[in-house]
Amino acid sequence: MDIRLLREFLVLSECLNFSRAAERLAMTQPVLSRHVKFLEDHFGAQLLNRSTHRVEMTEVGRVFAQEAAKIVGQFEQSVAVIRACPGVGRHSLSIGFLGEATRPFLATFLGRYSERHPKVAIECVDGDLDLIVGRLEKNTCDLGFIIRPQDGLRIDHLSHLTLFSDPLCAVLNRNHPLAARDGVALADVARWPIIGIARHVSPLAHECNQLFFARHEVEYRIAKECPNLESCCFTVEFNEQAIVLLPRHRGFLTGVNSVLKPVTDAGCSFDIDLVWDAANPNPCIRGFLDDFTAFCRNRDWEADLARRFEPAVATPMTAGPVGHDRVSACAVSPG
Repeated sequence: MDIRLLREFLVLSECLNFSRAAERLAMTQPVLSRHVKFLEDHFGAQLLNRSTHRVEMTEVGRVFAQEAAKIVGQFEQSVAVIRACPGVGRHSLSIGFLGEATRPFLATFLGRYSERHPKVAIECVDGDLDLIVGRLEKNTCDLGFIIRPQDGLRIDHLSHLTLFSDPLCAVLNRNHPLAARDGVALADVARWPIIGIARHVSPLAHECNQLFFARHEVEYRIAKECPNLESCCFTVEFNEQAIVLLPRHRGFLTGVNSVLKPVTDAGCSFDIDLVWDAANPNPCIRGFLDDFTAFCRNRDWEADLARRFEPAVATPMTAGPVGHDRVSACAVSPG
C-alpha cells in the first residue's frame, strides 16, 4: 500500500473535514474521497461516518489512524537512518511547515530555491505544531517552521530563527457580550466558557494558551474539548457564550456568526520560527539558510501578512529581527 494513502488519512483524521484536509494535502477533494473509498474497500470496513455537516471517525477508523501513525512514524524513522549513512541524503531536504502561517511565503521561496539548486530534492510536510516538533526531535525532517508563544517554549537543543510575530486572538459569537469591544483581556476571557482542542490531540497547543494565562496570573480552564480547531470555531457559531483562542493567521476559521478580536494583554503573541538542529550533518541545510536569510532580508512581513489577514483584525503584525547575523549566531549557538 502506498504510504501516501496513510498520510492522507492521518491528515483527514486531524481535520475531520474533506475540504480542509484536501487543501492541506494540496490535492482536490474528489481525489481524497476516492482514496478514502479505496482504503475502506481494501479493509472491508467503513472508516468514516459522513453527513452533510460533519465527518466522524468510526471505531475502525480510529484504530486504523493509530496503526497508520505507527507505520508512517516507523517509515520516516527508517528513512532518517538511511539518510544518515555516509554518502546518502547529500542532496535532499525534508521541511515541516505550518500551513496557513507559512505556506504563501515558503512556496515563493522554494520556487526560487529550486531554480538555484535543481539537484536538491525537497520534501515538504504540512502539519501541526506537535507533528513538526516530533519530526524534528526524531530527525525525520531537517528544518521546520513552527509557532510558539513569544519568549516561551523554545526547543533548547534546536537553533531558532524568528521570522515574525502573530498576535493571540479570541473568536466570539457576534452576540457575545464581549463582541462589541475592540479587544479582549485574558481576565475577561476567563469568565466565559473556553472551547479548546483536546489536550491529547494537541498538548502543545494547550501548553501555549496555558502559558499566556499564567503570565498574567489568570486561571486557564477549558469548558469543552473538540478534536480540532475547526470544530472549536464552529461551536462558537451557535454558542453565544463560548470563546476560542487562536493565533491570527488561523482567523480564516471565523464564521459568519462570529468575530475575531485581539487579546490586549502584553506579550500575548506567537513567534513564527524556522528551527533546525545545528548538529545535523546534511550540507544542504547551510545553503538553505543562506538563501532563506537573503530572501527574508528585504521582506516586509507586516505588509505581507496584513494583505492575507486584513479582514480578521486591525492589530498589526510585528516583524521579527531577521538577518544574516541572527542566522549565523543561531547556527553556532543552538537554542
